[in-house]
Amino acid sequence: MSWPAPLPLEAGERIPLGPHAAVYLDPQGHDRPQDLLADTDTRFRPLGTHAFNLGMRPGVLWVAFVLDRGAAPGDRILNLDNPLFEHVTLFTQGPEGHWQQTGRNPSVGPSGRLQPAWRHSFRIAAAGEDASRHLLRIDSGQALRFYAEIQTPAGHRAQSNRFWLAQGFYHGMILALALYNLFLLFTLRDTSYAWYIAFVLSTAAYFLFQRGLHLEFLPGMPIQTTHQLMFTALTLMSVFALQFSRRFLITRRRDPTLDRLLRLLLPVPLLGLALSLWAGPAAGVLSFSLAGLAAIVLILTAAARALWLHRFTPAAYLLGAWSVLILGMVVFIAAALGWLPNNTLTYYGAQVGSALDTVLLSLALADRIRALRAEREALARRGDQLERITLMDELTGLFNRRHLERRLPEMVAEARRRGDPLSVLLIDADDFKRINDTHGHPVGDQVLIRLGQALADSVRRGDTLCRYGGEEFVALLPGADARTAEEVARRMLRAVSRTPTPLQPQEPPQTVSIGLATLEPDDTPNDLFLRADKALYEAKQSGKNRVRGGSREPGVHS
Repeated sequence: MSWPAPLPLEAGERIPLGPHAAVYLDPQGHDRPQDLLADTDTRFRPLGTHAFNLGMRPGVLWVAFVLDRGAAPGDRILNLDNPLFEHVTLFTQGPEGHWQQTGRNPSVGPSGRLQPAWRHSFRIAAAGEDASRHLLRIDSGQALRFYAEIQTPAGHRAQSNRFWLAQGFYHGMILALALYNLFLLFTLRDTSYAWYIAFVLSTAAYFLFQRGLHLEFLPGMPIQTTHQLMFTALTLMSVFALQFSRRFLITRRRDPTLDRLLRLLLPVPLLGLALSLWAGPAAGVLSFSLAGLAAIVLILTAAARALWLHRFTPAAYLLGAWSVLILGMVVFIAAALGWLPNNTLTYYGAQVGSALDTVLLSLALADRIRALRAEREALARRGDQLERITLMDELTGLFNRRHLERRLPEMVAEARRRGDPLSVLLIDADDFKRINDTHGHPVGDQVLIRLGQALADSVRRGDTLCRYGGEEFVALLPGADARTAEEVARRMLRAVSRTPTPLQPQEPPQTVSIGLATLEPDDTPNDLFLRADKALYEAKQSGKNRVRGGSREPGVHS
């Protein structure tokens, strides 16, 4: 075979392997380099790119490269960034042309002892030759995408430290957001937070398995088990994303049609998990890609409809969050299928999108709580306004009979509980029927409006004045005994007689008659009101423009 040009090791501490490598997809799946090289069909071709990305293809991938030591002494490390390949072996050609397996780079395990690295990392020992030939064999059902470097031990440590720092930042941020929203869940009792927490934790679990972080503590775990854990996390992530979107957008109430479609999609990720168990990782990736596309379309449609049709502004955050995550996932999947080159952006795009997604979703939840609280406050205000309308007299602006019938029993009960007095004034405009008959109802209405204003100016703070009906008014005076109530009634007589009306100067000033009753120990609300009504009748019969039921002194005449 024609070997690629040697890779000069003096070029740096971390040198990309891709530009100096040749690749061959072996359909026969040879196990040994000598058998591969003896096969006349073996045809290596230059890779020509920094990263390897051959997508999902059948066969075993062989990578050939030559190291030129020159003036660069010391061991080197071949490091692959994809930990999910099932079988990876590095062969080195010895001085006599024999091929030998190269051992993995040792690492310090959780016990503190040296052990073979769980990552696909191989230590290439310094040899006496100026150049050494190597063949890397990769047999995997995963997408053949990875980035490989020839590193010095110092370069390897620097690269590993940066990797763990980035992963620690990502998972630390996810954990912090999960704990913060867990506090909000217990505080606000909104299940949207529960679905959010489940979604972000399952997303973090997916990337934990996809990056192989768990193998740092469980280095003996089979790669097939890691694949199934990764697909399980992906299944949970999909289900929780659908449930979170339904709860967040309140689709069950606001968009029932889309809600039914989202519910129909919930079992699809479970089918994808079953397919990955039965047919392997490639089938799982394909099924999850199709299911993810359907979920993406439905979630974005639901969010857009909530924003534009229902004016639910928090949906804008949801649109942005899912768009960022979707973009990252699309880039990642396209690179896995070989449609895009493998580089830092495409390899970590989904994880970066996930980090931005979790932050935006947290902001979306905060804005959702604000929007729903504003909606509830607006509904409460409208409810108060409607209640006020039903309890107010449209003509005079005073409370109406409905309010009186509600407040009188309440005031009687409160007066008994506290042991305080309570008085009722029943007020009737004198000779009002003659005004309506002579001058018409519009003039009569104006008289009632001014009469109501004069009475309202006469009561104390805390008293309740209602229009009972027609030309009758009722004043509820909590805390007022008979003497205090009579003082209020006399103020009313004076205020009404001094209030100008549309009929003056042709007609004499308007007057009122008032019946007064004070709560007795055995009175019911109805008893109290009937005694005030009886006192009003006495005031009318005794000459009008006066108070009866208190000290029974003559009324004040203007």
